[in-house]
Amino acid sequence: MKLSISIYALSLLLGVSHADCGVDGGTIVVANPNYDLLDELEACSTIFGDILVDPAFVYLILEGPQEITGTVIAHDNEILKYVSLPDVRKLGGFSFVNPKITGRISFPEMTEIGNLEWRDITWMYEDDYLEWGAGKLVTISNLNVEGTDLSGFLRDYKSSLDDSFYYDGLEQLQNAGNVRVVGNRRMDSVVFPGLKTISGALIVGDNVYFPEGGEGRLRISLPVLESAGSVAIYDINVYRGPSGGEIDLPVLGHVFGDLNVTDIMGLTEISLPALTDIDAALRLTGNKVLKTVDFPELRRVSQVVLDGDFEKISFPALEEVSSFRVVTPGNFDCSSLGHIREIAGEFSCTGKNGSDDPEGPPSSTSDVPAPSPSDTGSSPTTTTKEPSVTSGGSTAVNQPGQTDDPATTSSPESTSGPDATGGAGGIPTSENPTNPSETEPATSGASSMRRSPFGIIFTVFKRWM
Repeated sequence: MKLSISIYALSLLLGVSHADCGVDGGTIVVANPNYDLLDELEACSTIFGDILVDPAFVYLILEGPQEITGTVIAHDNEILKYVSLPDVRKLGGFSFVNPKITGRISFPEMTEIGNLEWRDITWMYEDDYLEWGAGKLVTISNLNVEGTDLSGFLRDYKSSLDDSFYYDGLEQLQNAGNVRVVGNRRMDSVVFPGLKTISGALIVGDNVYFPEGGEGRLRISLPVLESAGSVAIYDINVYRGPSGGEIDLPVLGHVFGDLNVTDIMGLTEISLPALTDIDAALRLTGNKVLKTVDFPELRRVSQVVLDGDFEKISFPALEEVSSFRVVTPGNFDCSSLGHIREIAGEFSCTGKNGSDDPEGPPSSTSDVPAPSPSDTGSSPTTTTKEPSVTSGGSTAVNQPGQTDDPATTSSPESTSGPDATGGAGGIPTSENPTNPSETEPATSGASSMRRSPFGIIFTVFKRWM
């Protein structure tokens, strides 16, 4: 313990004692009444290391620097009214957690952030909002939004003075590594209008809002998203109305890992008309009112698991699948999947006409393979289990809750302790680590889709007969 404290103290000394611009891996503590430190930092074009804002600090304004390599950490701040970095274009990270007042954050020239974390941001009054200005932000390596009262990511709260907005949202965001939006209590709409690529995981779960007269419907829309490392959309601890939910990914063409949509009450529509390749598994389970499953362009997928009350299942372009399993108590006719039965290494369908399975039907729905959830870190008020997001067979990268840099994932016990550093590792998450099974997928490379030996033997034997 003494050694770690000594090393931390040395990093602080090296970072600021020379009145220079910090050191990578160090932490600069901004606290009252050391205002001269801000004047020294404003002379730097690049600030190295993290900046830790003391909970009793009121205004953090740094004019001049164009880059900060570390993370600006503002946790449990009691009276922080303003964070302004007017000239910074590239920031290692910004972690804004559990503020007592929402304040104002202004990053007008910023185009790139490593880790952006908004967590436990709650409103004291009904008309509260986060004043956030970052209209040029196009790239985020890791985005984590958890346990907040934010309504979404579109511009909101228009100024009465001009055409500006008090809340810029993330409308200009084009590229992201990982996106995690979990447990937000006033968010029934997750929309990223400009986001084109997600190289890692897209995780959306347990976001719900019941406005007056509303039903807690879920809307997820990424209208220009072309590719994703993996997709996991789920509900576990929320109630929704009986209908009206939709997931719209109209130009998504390739998912390099799993695509899971599970347990969403009221989900009536999933639209992925351009999707051609899923390197790992497609799982649609527990969506009680989803009647139609239609993937008109999907040609290649490793595994398909469908469990629900379906009336229509359509994969007209499917050419390659290792395992295809359907369990439905509804009116779906399994014989309509004859062409898939011919190409699948393993095939089973239990529906209206009984089982269509050369090796016999599964004894129950529990025989259908499904994600294996494990205990996860929670949003502030509940403990949830997030479904697994597994690799498509290539090298995986760091995942929420599994970063090699614990400093980015936990709120410091004290604002001057060694654990208060940010860094630029994986997605910053809550103090309780997120689900270890949220393994981030590979972002490129071919799938390892091979038929099982038994499936191949059966196919050959059937053709001989």
